[in-house]
Amino acid sequence: MKTYTLETMTPAERDSLIYRFGKDFLSVMVDVVVPIVNDVRNRGDAAVREYTEKFDGIVLDSLKVSDDEIDKAYAAISKEQLDAFRQAKANIEEFHHKQKRAGFQYERESDGIFGLEYHPIESAAIYVPGGKAAYPSSVLMGIIPAMIAGVKNITLITPPAKDGSVNGAVLAVCRLCGVKNIVKAGGAQGIAAVGFGTESVRKADIIVGPGNIFVTAAKSYLFSLGVVQIDSMAGPSETLVLADERANAKWVAYDLLSQAEHEENAKAVFVTPSEKLAKEVAAQIEADLEKGEGRIAIKKTAVANNLSIVIVKNVLDGIGFANEYVPEHMQLMVREPMKWLPEIRNVGSLFLGDYSPVAVGDYFSGTNHVLPTGGAARFSSGLSVETFLRRTTFQNLSKEGLRKAVGPVTVMSTMEGFNDKHGGSVRVRFENE
Repeated sequence: MKTYTLETMTPAERDSLIYRFGKDFLSVMVDVVVPIVNDVRNRGDAAVREYTEKFDGIVLDSLKVSDDEIDKAYAAISKEQLDAFRQAKANIEEFHHKQKRAGFQYERESDGIFGLEYHPIESAAIYVPGGKAAYPSSVLMGIIPAMIAGVKNITLITPPAKDGSVNGAVLAVCRLCGVKNIVKAGGAQGIAAVGFGTESVRKADIIVGPGNIFVTAAKSYLFSLGVVQIDSMAGPSETLVLADERANAKWVAYDLLSQAEHEENAKAVFVTPSEKLAKEVAAQIEADLEKGEGRIAIKKTAVANNLSIVIVKNVLDGIGFANEYVPEHMQLMVREPMKWLPEIRNVGSLFLGDYSPVAVGDYFSGTNHVLPTGGAARFSSGLSVETFLRRTTFQNLSKEGLRKAVGPVTVMSTMEGFNDKHGGSVRVRFENE
């Protein structure tokens, strides 16, 4: 855990916080991911099974989860668990239904009709991480916006456990959402399978969902080939908590540690104008680690390497730093949090007030937890219904509308060197007049 004062922070210290995307990303892509992806493209299912055995130690007879496996998982989940997911599902559906877009069309005098339409992407793959933890909540976050958008073909892809099975809660939530096309594969080989399609895996037009560096590099590589669309290049989970002197130190500590317990590379930043609160939060974190509870080894590593405290002069300076840092999640635990909303520009998802911990957004409240990391919220947004929609513009010009364009199109096409046929395609329609 490191503590900084914003006013005296060196450029190198600032850069170490701000520029945090995976340093080894390019080498991982070139040396590891590209050969795997190309091999899967050439050999399909056989290559996926071989890499699954090589990296995960799992021998798979089939890449597809059977209906029987799904049914057994659904029957095994408790009523309490199922009810919790049903409630979360309802909240997530409500929030995402409000994101639906309507196109438009209009007439411009007598020139013609112009407009825009939205169409759902035909086929989507939802990646749900495995490995160190199971994420049935990510099933909801990926599938629901795709369904609301109108995607016809949805594939869920997730790494299998050591016995070749898929986590039962993940399967049960898939059943709850009505998705049965589930692929047992992780890493670059899994992403390549849905990117290109194989003998048993349907090709996707878009791949969404977070994963490790190999998953992210594979998504990026496939996008660069023009094979698929992707949602974002998601890295390790990150949060920034900005709190004033009246905040509860224990609550702040829990909120920071809730992200730190994700994985060793998770990032957490505490920003405050109160040195007293900073010391209290640090003490609470140390006390929690001493208890040795929960995912203690992961928490200790993340805190030691990636938890920072930044002392600022006031809340506004803290927001300025947050806009520069661009966190995946941001909590604002200050007086009158809503008044600061217009000042906060760069964040994946914002949690306002003392009673809005990130965890409630991770699971239940309705907003999506698949969000841009590593500063990408400067130019991208979290997963939404819009992620799964394409925009198509259209125009139906009248003869008189086109006639008005003859002069301007001739001038502009001449300037660009395309007057022969660009400009000519407009003029030819009036050559007999």
